[in-house]
Amino acid sequence: MKRLLCIVLLLFASILALAASISNVSAAEIVLDTGHHHFGDDFKEELNPDDPEGLVYTANFALDPSVNIESAKLTLTVRSIVPGPTDEFSDKVYLNEIEIGSLNDYVPAETPDSVAVNITIPVHPSLFNLGNNTLKISAGSDANGSNYDDFEFYDVSFHLSEAEPVTLEPPLKVAWTYKLPWKYVCEKPAVKTLVKDGVLYLSGDLEEGLIAVDAETGETLWSKEWSASLAYKNGVLFALHSSKVEALDAKTGKPLWSKEYSDIEWDNPLIFGDTLFVSTPYDRYVAAIDTETGILKWKYEFNITSFETGGSNYYQMSGPLMNGNTFVSRYSAIHSIYTEPVEIDPDEPEPETDEPEVEEGLVSLDANTGKEIWRYPNLSTYSYSPFLYKDLIYIENNGTILALSVESGEEVWKTNAGEWADIIEVKNDKMLVNTGKSFLLNASTGEVLKELPYPELPVASSMITDKYVYSTGPYNIRVFNSDTGKPVWASSRIRGTSVSDPTVYKDKLYLVSTEGILYSFEHGEEGLLFTRGLESSATFYFPPIAIVGMILLLALLLRNRSNKSLVLGSWLIALSGVLLLSLKAIDPYTCAWSLLGFLSIMIFFFFVPLALLVGIAFLVYGIRKKKAWGK
Repeated sequence: MKRLLCIVLLLFASILALAASISNVSAAEIVLDTGHHHFGDDFKEELNPDDPEGLVYTANFALDPSVNIESAKLTLTVRSIVPGPTDEFSDKVYLNEIEIGSLNDYVPAETPDSVAVNITIPVHPSLFNLGNNTLKISAGSDANGSNYDDFEFYDVSFHLSEAEPVTLEPPLKVAWTYKLPWKYVCEKPAVKTLVKDGVLYLSGDLEEGLIAVDAETGETLWSKEWSASLAYKNGVLFALHSSKVEALDAKTGKPLWSKEYSDIEWDNPLIFGDTLFVSTPYDRYVAAIDTETGILKWKYEFNITSFETGGSNYYQMSGPLMNGNTFVSRYSAIHSIYTEPVEIDPDEPEPETDEPEVEEGLVSLDANTGKEIWRYPNLSTYSYSPFLYKDLIYIENNGTILALSVESGEEVWKTNAGEWADIIEVKNDKMLVNTGKSFLLNASTGEVLKELPYPELPVASSMITDKYVYSTGPYNIRVFNSDTGKPVWASSRIRGTSVSDPTVYKDKLYLVSTEGILYSFEHGEEGLLFTRGLESSATFYFPPIAIVGMILLLALLLRNRSNKSLVLGSWLIALSGVLLLSLKAIDPYTCAWSLLGFLSIMIFFFFVPLALLVGIAFLVYGIRKKKAWGK
């Protein structure tokens, strides 16, 4: 699986500046340069050094391919930076030629030139290359490009946080189970799960809205009465419910701060740096909230001015995507002329009604200000959710995979995948796509690299690791090789009509069944017939076996028996008991409105009473017949 983070630093020549000094570092830090540098185009004796070194600073470093970055930030100290926001003298920072921020935006207003400021710029993990990387800092100019900002910087470092490695390997067995306070449902459980720092958080269709349990043992840690959407950062759990955002101590559930934002129901939380980005799934708003204080940094209201006047407008904003500077959300907008019911003369034909106007697309905002940058309005209603990787946004549209520029929203490439296509994952410059078959595409060009030989690879309810795809179907877990799609292992039947999407964390897999059971699976062999937590799954096969056995028993009992009424009556009474036991055995796997549920109701209310009554009648008749023969 993912090994421990190892950063190897190499010394490269700087393009227009002095060579950047790079040294070997710890697993979490890359020290690029401790020296002082002056960039710009003017002599300044108050800077160190006073003579400018050029307009662009470049440092190169190597990242070990085994690194799995969860979050990253660039830190440096600067002096004499023009405070932002500013269109002129914008001193931009690039990683691998993709802009990650402007130094000006991190300098407080009215900061004197002589004051040193420590800057932290969050960096999206996808912007790093596995191997050689280049950091570039450029001096901004005026509108004419004739005068450049002069500033000093030093102590340049990257600080990386590695994702906890997944070590889970099939086969799997039940480690522990936890009975949830449950609102019973027949369809796939709508439970949101999040695992961080050894704690598993669950929220959704629970009588207790939010529960925190120990991810290793299943012990309850704390709970809240409200259901919420969740995000996590540095020991703080952010819970969004209704119009409130709650910041909680993740280990104890103790409130840190709570904010209510009018009557807007926020959802889809995403944390980047010190900002919590949220959107409204049934309205037109997105917003940025300070993670330390809960203060609203900005709020954006989406509108379509081309809709006709009158009627009603309905909006939806999807979960946000973020690469550092740019915030992207999918939107759905509907304009309906319907306002209120009208009386229709039954003797007159029904009036024709206009179809509602519908627009589906993407909107891009400046992550620092909330200012709209671009829109892409030409999406199909049935297209899947978008992906963001480095400086491209990927989305399916009527069977075509589109790659759009994050900066401009313009099409970079498109690939026709068929009648439909589902983008599953984008990682290491490769894209996994499901079109009824599974393909790997080059994420930069859209070129088809490989068709996987197992087109049935299930990806809708799955988690993908470096080695495996862990997938949950209606009743069990299946594991596939993530490189080839080849089936590796499948579990026995899990009790319930369905199970939730899986969550994989370190050496455990978690899922919830419709019976309200939270399962924790770990590496190990299942029992031959019974496995802890799955004992009831074996009873699913009891009804057909028992009924076949009863038929064979009846045939044996009726052979060479003169009083067949006595035998048949006893057998029918026994059959009614077997049917009741069978219904009890399959009860966890049935829903009233399913075919199996309908048959269960018919058997319980019709066949069991009928078999019992007819059996009693035959038994009474057989007993009387036996007595008559005895006389």
